[in-house]
Amino acid sequence: MDNKDFSAQVMGVIKNNLSEIRKNLLNLDDYVAKKDYDELQQKYDAAQFSLEMFQQQKTQLETTLADKSEKVSALSKEISMLYDKIETIGSELRQVEKQNLALKNSLETSQQQNAQLKSALTDKAEKVSVLAKEISTMYVTLESTDSELRQVEKQNLTLQSSLEKVLPLVEEQTAILEVYVKNYSELENIYAAYKKLSGNTKFALEGIFGAENSPTSFLAGVLQEGHLESLFDYVATSINNGAPSNEIEILCGLFEFAFDAANSGRREKIYARLKISEGDNFDNGEMRKTSNSEQSGKVKEILLVGYKYSRTDKVIRQSLVVIG
Repeated sequence: MDNKDFSAQVMGVIKNNLSEIRKNLLNLDDYVAKKDYDELQQKYDAAQFSLEMFQQQKTQLETTLADKSEKVSALSKEISMLYDKIETIGSELRQVEKQNLALKNSLETSQQQNAQLKSALTDKAEKVSVLAKEISTMYVTLESTDSELRQVEKQNLTLQSSLEKVLPLVEEQTAILEVYVKNYSELENIYAAYKKLSGNTKFALEGIFGAENSPTSFLAGVLQEGHLESLFDYVATSINNGAPSNEIEILCGLFEFAFDAANSGRREKIYARLKISEGDNFDNGEMRKTSNSEQSGKVKEILLVGYKYSRTDKVIRQSLVVIG
């Protein structure tokens, strides 16, 4: 039974009692003593007062009940919201539990992987230790090898220095051999012509080449460094001094042979003849005139063609010409 039903029942009982008292007061058939009447009146007044008090209490209770109802309603809403939050939190909690489970599985996997990596790292460390020992051994071997290499380099430098000293001689001998093999008949002819020179001329040439008693020794003397310049100077001097024409012809042929021989024994030609033609203007840088030439003019006759270095074009000997 709720509060409203209980209040209605109480009000019903009070009203019935009041009606009964009023009826007794109004329907007095017999004479009633004043004392009894007063008692009835007091009961009526008391009942009436009780009724008024009860109605005030009822009003207060109804007001309080209304307030409580509103609070209950608000609390019900809050409780409903709390239930919703609890449900939401429960759902989130389940998600967190799933995530925790996944993290736990991941952690276990990571721990397994870490264990594997730790094992692999231990193996690597052992291998590194072995390699370090091997490297240390290799460094010792390398230092020994490096020392040996320095010794070999010193030996190579010594050999290279010796080779550099010997190489010109080898090249010279190779040149002699090549000229001898390729041009032996020409060598015999030029040597035979050389033998026909006068005693004074041969004596002068022996001062340049040395004593020659065979074509081979003659060729060796011709090809020695510096002999080509000396031979050119002797031929030019002989021409300028008016030596016999037959000897001039042999001397010029001898220089031509020596010039070709000096070039043929090289991978690259060292010397080149100067370019000159009759009728050219006199060039003091590339020409020298004979003693019987005019002071100025053009080239009238070429008696001996000079030569230069092939690479630098530096003139070694000027051409001997007649100016007229």
